[in-house]
Amino acid sequence: MLRHKTTLFACLTILVAQAIAQSPPRLRTPFVEGWDQVPPAKLAQQANDFPTSYFLEGLGDRKQIAFTFDDGPSADTAALLDLLKKENVKATFFWQGSQIEKFPELARRAYAEGHTLANHSYNHPRLIPLAAGNQWWSQQIEKTQAVYQTILGFQPSMMRPPYGFISDQQVELLQQKRMFAILWSVDTADWYHTHKNSIDELAATQIANVIRDYIHPEAIVLMHDSGGRGRKPTIMAVAQLIPELKQQGYRFTTVDQLLNIPARLTPAKPAN
Repeated sequence: MLRHKTTLFACLTILVAQAIAQSPPRLRTPFVEGWDQVPPAKLAQQANDFPTSYFLEGLGDRKQIAFTFDDGPSADTAALLDLLKKENVKATFFWQGSQIEKFPELARRAYAEGHTLANHSYNHPRLIPLAAGNQWWSQQIEKTQAVYQTILGFQPSMMRPPYGFISDQQVELLQQKRMFAILWSVDTADWYHTHKNSIDELAATQIANVIRDYIHPEAIVLMHDSGGRGRKPTIMAVAQLIPELKQQGYRFTTVDQLLNIPARLTPAKPAN
């Protein structure tokens, strides 16, 4: 009888583990009250409808995570790159074309140090209102692709829509262009905590606690390296978390490696 119970328990454990690993992609973190955000049901619907081109997280249960940073580069990016280099961690940066034009040397440095760079529009508008005539594509995504080509010699394959809002029709066009929409499963709300708290240490602790509470295998974690009153709290939180998460057995990777997709549409060539 004991052997049968042991066997049954082992089978149940395997089934539970498989169910967790195969659970539908979803946003794990709660809404920030009072702010306009994409409903979790919409994120899940798009991930379900476009399983090969729209991602919230990895699709397995490996203890790998991808830290991502939006809106840069900025004056804060250098300190973040210093930290990542010190910790031997590679990240994924979703950058605005207008910011790359302002800080081309930081873009070159990040690329040279092995980070993955991706498209986050030219100047961060909501894309859905720009659907008419595909203005969102020509004025935002394609324009930023051209900035990447000029400054770094390649065009990224991944994009992240500002604020997370993107229509199904826009995802379909990305598919036609061989591009991927990358969202997130863990939103640190670092912009909110930094805005709410004037004390950097307090904001950093709150940002770090979101990740501590909601981290999971193959998570895509959203943070920012530009905007607000500065990103020092975000960098402080990252400094706390990298050793902790490594000790828990997590390995840091880039989004393209996590999802096993190409990082670039075009081969890298010498930039101008």
